[in-house]
Amino acid sequence: MIQIVMLFCLVNSPQSCQEQRPSLDQPISLMECTMHGQEIAQGWLADHPKWTLSKWRCEANHPPERDL
Repeated sequence: MIQIVMLFCLVNSPQSCQEQRPSLDQPISLMECTMHGQEIAQGWLADHPKWTLSKWRCEANHPPERDL
């Protein structure tokens, strides 16, 4: 299973970051994740204007990172 993992940081406090793993309606392939990752992040940012995207990645069956 492929999952999109995004790291968002507060615009006014760039050291304050949080990881988001959006729930998708259906499983996606690595290619779909790569092609649509920024698009999905933009949707999240539209609802959370105080945040900015720091980075994103596609992950296959890995647990979440710690101490970001």
